[in-house]
Amino acid sequence: MTPPALIPQQVAVVTGAASGIGHACAERLVREGWFVVGWDISPGADPAVNWRRVDVADCASVAAAAADVPLASLLVNCAGISDRAPAAEMSIDQWDRVIRVDLSGTFYCCRALHDALSRGRGTIVNIASIAAHRSFSGRANYCAAKAGVVALTEVLGLEWADHGVRVVAVSPGFVVSPMMALGVEAGHIQEEAVLGRTPQARLASPDEIAAVVVSLAGSAFAFMTGTTVVVDGGWCANGGF
Repeated sequence: MTPPALIPQQVAVVTGAASGIGHACAERLVREGWFVVGWDISPGADPAVNWRRVDVADCASVAAAAADVPLASLLVNCAGISDRAPAAEMSIDQWDRVIRVDLSGTFYCCRALHDALSRGRGTIVNIASIAAHRSFSGRANYCAAKAGVVALTEVLGLEWADHGVRVVAVSPGFVVSPMMALGVEAGHIQEEAVLGRTPQARLASPDEIAAVVVSLAGSAFAFMTGTTVVVDGGWCANGGF
């Protein structure tokens, strides 16, 4: 898979790479000279990305794709979904689907690429959310999944340090993305309320989050592992008064 002309430090796998933050991460990595492998259930069209159709909720699909990545220096876990309902009305399928994609999928990808990342002395950046730190009504599945991603990041940071693998997470606030657009369209998110609650009074762009993700993979953060960076325009710090 890895072209001979490229050094191992240039190989990155990005899940959910066809849209939103994942797409921004893949594009930024390509611009910075990485060999980018994009995993997505619906692969994108960017010819600079090496696409593979992968369902992160299916451990067999993940394992098959990982077998083609013998060595990597970065895994960015961006694949995620949201399915809103009050907890008392949430179906078992709604709960299971979000947990499988957002939490189990993150674990499957980390585990499947452990050996490749160990060989590359690599970094994992998991995309969590402010929903891991502040609860949102109607999103028991999403909040639980993202809180689990933060906890998983801490555990893997502890366990895999001896393997030369760093594991960190990024918790974005509200981002201009397809998921945000769907929430606004469905009436679940009021953009004016979000802007009023955010001290910087704006949404983040996907590329802003991607810039943080790619920076965390660099040598400037070599002593960081098992922790989460919140990038939310001040949302979590705002007590609301």
